[in-house]
Amino acid sequence: MKLFFKPQVNAIAWLLLLTVSLAGCHKKDPIAEKAGEILSFKMEAAYNAAILSADIKGVIKNDSILLALPNGIDLKSIIATVEFSGTSLQVNGVTQVSRQTPNNFENSVTYVVVNSSGALARYIVAVVPFDEPGILLTAFGFETKYNSLLASNYVLNISGNLVKTTIITTAPKTLVASFATTAKEVLVNAVKQQSTQSLVDFSNPVIYTLVSASGFKKNYTVKINWNYEVPHIYITTDNNVPIVSKEDYVPASITIEGNGGFNDFTATTKIKGRGNSTWGMPKKPYRLKLDKKASIFGLPESKNWVLLANYLDGTLMLNSVAMKTGQLLEIPYTNNTIPVDVTVNGQFAGSYIFTEQVEVAANRVPIETGGILLELDQNFDEPWEFKSNYYNLPVMVKYPSLTAAAELEPIKDQFHQLESLVAASNFPDNNYTDYIDIESMVNYFIVYNLTDNEEINHPKSTYIYKPLNGKFTMGPIWDFDWAFGYEGSFAYFNSYTNPMFWSTTAEPGTPFFSRFLSDPAFKTLYKQKWAAFKTDKLPLLLKYVDDYARLIENSRDADYTIWQTGSGNFLNDAGKLHAWLQNRADYISTYVDGL
Repeated sequence: MKLFFKPQVNAIAWLLLLTVSLAGCHKKDPIAEKAGEILSFKMEAAYNAAILSADIKGVIKNDSILLALPNGIDLKSIIATVEFSGTSLQVNGVTQVSRQTPNNFENSVTYVVVNSSGALARYIVAVVPFDEPGILLTAFGFETKYNSLLASNYVLNISGNLVKTTIITTAPKTLVASFATTAKEVLVNAVKQQSTQSLVDFSNPVIYTLVSASGFKKNYTVKINWNYEVPHIYITTDNNVPIVSKEDYVPASITIEGNGGFNDFTATTKIKGRGNSTWGMPKKPYRLKLDKKASIFGLPESKNWVLLANYLDGTLMLNSVAMKTGQLLEIPYTNNTIPVDVTVNGQFAGSYIFTEQVEVAANRVPIETGGILLELDQNFDEPWEFKSNYYNLPVMVKYPSLTAAAELEPIKDQFHQLESLVAASNFPDNNYTDYIDIESMVNYFIVYNLTDNEEINHPKSTYIYKPLNGKFTMGPIWDFDWAFGYEGSFAYFNSYTNPMFWSTTAEPGTPFFSRFLSDPAFKTLYKQKWAAFKTDKLPLLLKYVDDYARLIENSRDADYTIWQTGSGNFLNDAGKLHAWLQNRADYISTYVDGL
């Protein structure tokens, strides 16, 4: 998208002022000759900040006062500074107070000076418009190279002082604008704007103020009509065969209607069920395996994708909020989440999250050469797995694919080397940080503590990877269905003060992970990173919650008609999530201060 402008200069603007000034001259009537008079008339920037940054003096010629002002500036409420001789000054019978009383100068305004004897003198104040090239907005739009989540470029229509368009997108409404202008500077809420750089929230209309070199200001209102229709995924299995297994794929076709926010997509695929406890719920989660790698919704290409059902979660947002937290912490390989509607074999299945499959691959966790990916999960249901020596942790090998028991031994040895250092009596003074990235563990703690994901205690769905010749690193983060206060209470948002770690050590995850809090350096890093997150990132997370709720409102309402999870007042539920996160953050601040 090219944004460009052509300067417009009106060379006769001031000649026009002189012509009109002379044309407006005529003799005062006899009564007016005995009255007071206006001595000076001007508009001061101090009292008209919305349109001026420099004072403008009116030209008084007999009973006419002329003001040269640019086309397009707001004339509805101008405050004049007037010096006059007489007892009072009036407009339409309203007494005027210099530097206080506003008037509408879209048409001529008649000022009446009254002296002590009641004699009147009338002055007609008129605005002489001219084209000021320094306050023109010539182009405005949004480009995908500065807004990666937009599916296409947008060039907005500029009509008078209104700049508008309709954007159909699932992207956040905080965007970087590309614009061209003849103005000396451009402001939003008194903050200087740079084209292709400045980030602005376009949730509501935004006023851009253009300032010319000569001090004039002109406002443009940018208004975005947001369309919140999420993409729709249609899956049709061959011969409409039902999807009844987590183990066996069923051949199918997939068609995606991007609904303007994303590109449409069609392919052949295979589909099966997925999940542990979630597979047993009425609304089913699915695993997709495309016949050929492809990029969907702009994400890096792959064959393997996931549709999360979020059946327990009445807001349908919790996994997305957790992933956003990971992204704000810049945790590597954190999943993207795209809300979608899903229809399977002609039957609407509800609102889902489309996301990546956690796996080792060039576009996922890129440790294919010599790396390992482990999942700590008490379901203990992988072909290659072991219980650890010191904490009895259930360790499942997700990568590499093994073919013989002997191949498992080096993986066990690497994990036990780390675990033995964590369990040692001289921990943490034993160089254990040579074997694990403690910053990744701190980030992991922040995500799981903020979301109150207590599955780390079991543990369940807890991933840890190790590149060849690298350290063990926590992640990717995964599975927040039982978070946000749900664990133990079976209700979301009831309590925001649950500790992340349990008081009992009956489950192996509790003693292993809580052990890191015995390291003073770990605790210091935890405090520092949490304080920075709460100050800089939490406001962005809370805004994400609000934006996401508006985005999926219609989709969630359609889902509710089928599954009846949550309440009938979705925005109220989303508000509870927002408040819970804020309260949880305050609780964590108290917690880390006490470490």
